[in-house]
Amino acid sequence: MKIKVSVLIAIVSVLFKLNVQAQEKSIQQGSTKPTLQLGAFKADYTYSPFNVNGEDVQAQQANTSLIFPLYSKLKDGKLDFLLAGIGYTGLFLSGNNTELGASAFHSLSIPISYQKSLSTRYSFSVTFIPTLSSDLKDISGEDMIYTGAAAFKVKVSERFSYSLGAVYSKQFFGALLLPLVGIDWQINNKLNLSGSLPVSQRLKYSLSAKNALGINNNLGIGGGTYRLSEEMNAAYFQAQQSKISLFYNYMPSKNFSIEFNAGYNYVQKLGIYNKDQKIDLAPFDSLDDRIPLRELNKTGISVGVGINYLF
Repeated sequence: MKIKVSVLIAIVSVLFKLNVQAQEKSIQQGSTKPTLQLGAFKADYTYSPFNVNGEDVQAQQANTSLIFPLYSKLKDGKLDFLLAGIGYTGLFLSGNNTELGASAFHSLSIPISYQKSLSTRYSFSVTFIPTLSSDLKDISGEDMIYTGAAAFKVKVSERFSYSLGAVYSKQFFGALLLPLVGIDWQINNKLNLSGSLPVSQRLKYSLSAKNALGINNNLGIGGGTYRLSEEMNAAYFQAQQSKISLFYNYMPSKNFSIEFNAGYNYVQKLGIYNKDQKIDLAPFDSLDDRIPLRELNKTGISVGVGINYLF
C-alpha cells in the first residue's frame, strides 16, 4: 500500500527529473528542438499478506495514473509546462477483515502541475491534487481530500540537483504539513540516489543500459485515508505503512520499463477512526494520540510489480 502524500511526492519527483533531463537535451542538441516526453502512464500492483491472531489477512492495492501535457515550452535550456492527469487507487482487504467492518476503498485524483523556469539552473513548480477518497457507498463533498505542494529547484551540476519545498494536505484526520528536500544525485556512471526527504529514498545501481537494481525506503507519514459511508457513521479508514524493499528494473525500450520489488512493511497500521478523532497538524501533532475504533497493527512482507511508459 502507498500513502496518498507519496502520490504527490512522486509527481513532484518526476517533474524534478523532467526539468533536468529536458535542460540537458536542449544543451546537447543546441538549436535543434529536442523531443520532450512529459506524458506518462504508470500502473502497479502490491500484495501484502500478514497474520493477526493466528488468521491470515491479505492487503492488495492497485494504482494507475495518466499524466499528459497541456502546455510546454523549452527555450535555451529553460522548460515551462502545465501538466494534468488522472489517478486511481484501489485498496482491498480479505481474510480476517471483519474486525474492521470494511474491506474495499477507492480514491480518484486529478493532479495539476505547473512549472516555471527562471533560468537553466533555477525553476519553481506548484502542484494541486483534489482527491475523492471513500468506500463509494455514498458519495458527497465530504469525501474530498485536497493536497498541494510547492518546490524551488536548483541544478547544481550535470550530476547533482536538489529542490526545497513543502506539501500541505487537508485529510480526514486533520491537516498535514511536511517540509521536503528533493535530491537527484548521479554519484557515478552507475549509481544514482534520488528521493524526497524525509518521505522516500531510492538508491539505484545500473547493471547495463536496460537493467538496474536497488533499494527503496518509503515512510508512511500521514497515511492514506478514506471516508466511510453513513452506515459506518461517516468514520474514516487510515492505512499507515513504512516499507523498505529491493527492486529490479528492466527497460526494454527508452520509453518503457517494468519493475519488480519485494520488501518488508516495518510499520503497518490499518485502522478505523470516529470522524471526530482528529489532530491539528501532522506530523507535529502525533497521530498516535487518536484512539481507533478498530485496528490491525502488524508488520509483514510485501511484493509488487509495476510498469511505466513515457510519451
